[in-house]
Amino acid sequence: METAAIQTQVSFDLRTDEQVAFLLGGTPTITPPAISSGTTPSVATTTIQGTIVPGNNLTEKLAWLQRSADSHNTYILEVRANENIAPHVFEYRGAINITIVLRGDNVNRTIRLRSHGRMFSIRPNVTFILDNNITLNGHNGNDNALVFVVGGTFKMNSGATITGNTNTGYSGGGVYIGSGTFEMTGGIISGNTSRHTGGGVIVFDGSFIMTGGTISGNTAGDGSVSSPSSISANRGANRGGGVSVWGGIFNMRGGTITGNTAHESGGGVFFRSGTFNKSGGIITGFSTDSSNGNVVRDNAGNIIARSGHAVFVNENLRLETTAGTGRNLSNRDSGRWD
Repeated sequence: METAAIQTQVSFDLRTDEQVAFLLGGTPTITPPAISSGTTPSVATTTIQGTIVPGNNLTEKLAWLQRSADSHNTYILEVRANENIAPHVFEYRGAINITIVLRGDNVNRTIRLRSHGRMFSIRPNVTFILDNNITLNGHNGNDNALVFVVGGTFKMNSGATITGNTNTGYSGGGVYIGSGTFEMTGGIISGNTSRHTGGGVIVFDGSFIMTGGTISGNTAGDGSVSSPSSISANRGANRGGGVSVWGGIFNMRGGTITGNTAHESGGGVFFRSGTFNKSGGIITGFSTDSSNGNVVRDNAGNIIARSGHAVFVNENLRLETTAGTGRNLSNRDSGRWD
């Protein structure tokens, strides 16, 4: 076990700096972020201090945490190779205020799910930070969302990606918020599919605060059901290609929701109940952006009008066109947005 201070935004290579090596006990672990395919480059402006978890691979490091994590501590999981892991629950009974940071080393690292299920479940008293140079990759035919927030706090920073997960079980392709908090300040949620609602993110309770990052290219109900009859039977739930809100709070203050697809309503955002406020960021709509806008299509690929390509609350409160950074939206408004 060793401790380190992780710090970036520098103009020289810390790996070869002797003074830094001395301060870190001869083992400098700081590396500048690398730009890699499918990952947003990032430059951190804050310092994260914590205990670097020992182990030869991520599975061993997670096991160490289960044995050794204690209250009021921050632990850093540094991944040095692409790995496959089994579903894992971040829960440490009897302890509070535990922060876990997952990041790659000097290049982007991909973590794949070895079996069906939730790659990471985040329970109360735990804050899980998906940091730079890391990709969580699901698979076709999975039966759950890739990240499941139930009482804890999930934070997603620049340089992190959640992708490639098809949830044939129910709702939420990328992230499922059952309770607790999801704070997205950067990163990418893309290429995920949900059989029912929320191809990228679904909020059933708790809070989703988006101030940066991109939710793009996700699908709600796109062929992830086994037969046409099943697609027809469940079509009423094929809502919210990017984000689906069925309770709780979704506050969008920045970032971009674009290029997502739903099959009934809410190509970008579908709102059923709870609170939805947009004070910043961009939600694209097919009616003004036929190349990259969020869209609602039937199972044959036809465009469906009056279905809220950008945002759908109800038939009288929907948005087909792009809502840019200066446009405020709230489900408390009356009348039509467009």
